[in-house]
Amino acid sequence: MNRGQRRPVPSWRAGEARKFRADLWLAALVVVAILLVEVWQASTMAEVSLRLDRNTKRLTAARARLDYVRAERERFTTRAELDRVARSMGLAPVDAQQLVALPAAYLERGGQGERGPAAPLLAWAERAARSVVPEAMAHTRTAD
Repeated sequence: MNRGQRRPVPSWRAGEARKFRADLWLAALVVVAILLVEVWQASTMAEVSLRLDRNTKRLTAARARLDYVRAERERFTTRAELDRVARSMGLAPVDAQQLVALPAAYLERGGQGERGPAAPLLAWAERAARSVVPEAMAHTRTAD
């Protein structure tokens, strides 16, 4: 008679009527894959960090050893040894007669004579340029 109508399914048989949902399985598989990639990247970063830490410790130890060896060398190198090495290389100590001392007035007079009338204008331009672009300051390196 009425073949198109279905009867209601009792609640204890509702599980038998479920179908396979491929979209939910695919979403779960994608989430698991993303989590596995995240764990892989974290472990790789931990490995690289440990390797960097080991290399940093080795570098610190090598620098300390280098400083120690340099200090030992400087402590045991005497002036007589340096004199012997310098003479073997053909170097001679500075003779006081070879030094030339120029009077300060001589140096100042030579610098003033070359300037001429354009000196104040150039000095003003230099001050203006420094106010616009400050000079770079040299920073010393710090050992970390």
